[in-house]
Amino acid sequence: MNYQKIKFSGRVLQLLDEFPAKAFGQIIPSFTDGQRSSFEPLGSSRFAKVFKFDIYLKSRVYSLILKQYLNRSAIDIAKNFLRPCRAQRALNAAQMLKQHGLDTPDVIAVGIKNIAGVTVKNFLITAYISDSTPLHQMLSSQTADRDKLIAQFGQTVGKMHAENIFHGDLRLGNVLVKKDDNKFIFFFLDNERTKKFKTLPWRLRLKNLVQVYMFAEGLTDEDKNIFLDSYLAQQNIEIDRKKLVDEVTAWTNRRLAERGIQTKTA
Repeated sequence: MNYQKIKFSGRVLQLLDEFPAKAFGQIIPSFTDGQRSSFEPLGSSRFAKVFKFDIYLKSRVYSLILKQYLNRSAIDIAKNFLRPCRAQRALNAAQMLKQHGLDTPDVIAVGIKNIAGVTVKNFLITAYISDSTPLHQMLSSQTADRDKLIAQFGQTVGKMHAENIFHGDLRLGNVLVKKDDNKFIFFFLDNERTKKFKTLPWRLRLKNLVQVYMFAEGLTDEDKNIFLDSYLAQQNIEIDRKKLVDEVTAWTNRRLAERGIQTKTA
């Protein structure tokens, strides 16, 4: 995917080539200047604001998601002097995931405002994945083909780890699911901390699996076994299943206990 760079109002926008600069040059200032009537707010963390909006281009309506990253402190701004901002890192990670056959919403644009060479504001625009459902919602409902859903998710996470990729936040709310005939497609969101390693560190492997297992109310022991069997089948290194289960379960139980959630003894 190729991007063009355009400048407006002291900002730099990296925009996907197929989208005309003129359209975004009119829409984005209306958002950043506080005129947000056409932007529908969506749920987000304390350190981001997320909106859905539509644009009409070439006789077609495009539904898009805009994520505005908020600085948690002055330290965040200082970090932007040393490394790419969160929006730029999210674009880089999305391109990397796609290169490895993993799905994530197409990045349409990255917007950055710099002052004296330091990024003070940044946002990301991605495609809206229509007819998709967050994975945790599907697992909370009586989804048809539940075992297949869990097995294919295990395969997908297994493939990601086999490629030595760590997802920065693999909570199940950050995974959208779309069914295509007999196959489930998983779209990974919030990729600004997603990273590829030469060799995936054991602790980060565990961390991703704990993030999945933290959905305690929606995963049965049988679900976990289906997920883990499919996950392990994708690995190209020898992994001690019992050791993995014991460590993931212990870490998960500690985190759940910190939240006051009682768990069964593994």
